[in-house]
Amino acid sequence: MTSNQFALAALSALLVAGFQARAGTLCAAGSPNTTSVAETTPTSAFVNNNDGTLTHSLTGLMWKQCAQGLSGAGCATGTATTMTWSAALAASVADTTAGHGDWRLPNKKELESIVELCGFNRAINQTLFPATPASFFWSGSSYVPSPTSAWLVNFSSGYTGASSKSVVLYVRLVRGGQSFGSFDAHHLGMIDIDGNGTADALTDGLLVIRYLFGLRGAALTQGAVGVGAQRTTATEIETFIRSILPP
Repeated sequence: MTSNQFALAALSALLVAGFQARAGTLCAAGSPNTTSVAETTPTSAFVNNNDGTLTHSLTGLMWKQCAQGLSGAGCATGTATTMTWSAALAASVADTTAGHGDWRLPNKKELESIVELCGFNRAINQTLFPATPASFFWSGSSYVPSPTSAWLVNFSSGYTGASSKSVVLYVRLVRGGQSFGSFDAHHLGMIDIDGNGTADALTDGLLVIRYLFGLRGAALTQGAVGVGAQRTTATEIETFIRSILPP
């Protein structure tokens, strides 16, 4: 575990201890709570589509019920998977749950919208999102002061923070809302096009600009692919850019 994760874990432990000291009954979402805190994600606010997805009536977003790596009734099949931020983006592009091909990482505010504030350890509606690890989940939002980091939410306590994109965290996918695939629209300039875990204006930014100006093949990629890139060929770059731009 990195020093960054230790710091996040220590803060989360303090928050959980604070909640536990005031714990009362159980909220309907299945998490310990204080009697003075109302549910923020009541089950009635979601529509179960009976295909492994839920639609949040408040936001209109469709969520995968299971964390990435889990499936089936009660999300009891498989093992919840941790991955780097760039791997999480790639996983969202490849996902076809319930026949949908436009799954993405939720942005920071979207991920915060399913935190259950009446609960802790897990700070999520466990009826709607069973078997959720009480741990850190990636958002698709880059951390503006340091583009090599991204925002995360800890579903043990509901804490929101940021961490290096090279760290491995859990993933839950969403669809609807933003039209730029796995990215916040206002973070378009920070997209990691070549998949090397960082966003660089002279590589990723240049690839986007060249693509939008109609350059393809070697004219698109020459001198614009970063060190350690996962996507290195023009075909891979073009396919990825098409997957995150509006249809």
